[in-house]
Amino acid sequence: MDAIYEIAERPAQRITGRLWDGTFVEAADGAIHRLIAETQEHRRRTHPRDHAALIGLSWNARPEGFSYLIGYVGEDRATFAAPEHMDLPAMRFVTTMHHPEGGDVFVQYRKMFDWIAAAGYAADQTHLHYREEYEAGFVSPSASSLRLMVPIR
Repeated sequence: MDAIYEIAERPAQRITGRLWDGTFVEAADGAIHRLIAETQEHRRRTHPRDHAALIGLSWNARPEGFSYLIGYVGEDRATFAAPEHMDLPAMRFVTTMHHPEGGDVFVQYRKMFDWIAAAGYAADQTHLHYREEYEAGFVSPSASSLRLMVPIR
């Protein structure tokens, strides 16, 4: 199945969550997925009726690793004991859905960058490199869908 790319806008937002900083090896070993699962479980206990999308932001890509903020839009002191915040301006993204049968997420990101260049856009890494939106109940890219987003200008 070929990916469908769209342009999406997100308003200025504060993302409140937990900051993770580590290597690509740690991430491949499941560090991010464990953090997502812990965050979702705590959110279910503190906000049982809320089904807001969980937001993942990554930046500072360096040869061996990256930083990742996992959280929710707005202020949230109930879900996170010591919350971190990232204030984002209104942004424009190229976006696509990643489905379990879609293969490796990083291969899909590479294809997104090819599409961005071919469509005459440029990636804008001023504030972050990637944004991912996970629906409530997300398990993993091999079992659940998620929205992949790359900021553009």
